[in-house]
Amino acid sequence: MSIAALPDGSAQLLLSYGTDGAMYHCARGWDGAWTAWGRLAGYDGAPTFSGPALAITGMADGSSQVLAIGLDGMVYQQQLWRPDGSWTGFRPPRGVTTATMGASAIGIAGTPDGAAHVVAVGLDGRIWYDVRRPDGSWTPFSRIPCPNGRDPFPAGQVRITALRDGSTHVTAISAG
Repeated sequence: MSIAALPDGSAQLLLSYGTDGAMYHCARGWDGAWTAWGRLAGYDGAPTFSGPALAITGMADGSSQVLAIGLDGMVYQQQLWRPDGSWTGFRPPRGVTTATMGASAIGIAGTPDGAAHVVAVGLDGRIWYDVRRPDGSWTPFSRIPCPNGRDPFPAGQVRITALRDGSTHVTAISAG
């Protein structure tokens, strides 16, 4: 499960996966009213999205962005949830040296400038960082330096949060 607050006082909620294995979403309006749960469509025309991990972040413009790991172990990002309720579909960001990014854990945080900052524990066990710019383009994934010069830092979980000044903070739990 993941939850994101939005600037208008509403919240977006993702259910990790229902009994049917599909990812579900609902919203709580600023007035306290809840929308019905709805399934998110999958990647490339699939009727649903399923996988082991998900995250959501609220953006300054009132939209949300979803990051998830699919059943294939690849990272997918849902372009935007707009205030009108529409989604633009899951797309995979480019990997470090491959067409897609494989990961075992993920996190996403929106900054005031409209960028979405992504962290992932890659299939190599290292922590990787990427940014989806406000125009929809991506920076390349780069490795986050490890504590005390340890390389690789065998991470099991990773999270990211954004502050009002646009900076981000990353926390990871060692897997080793």
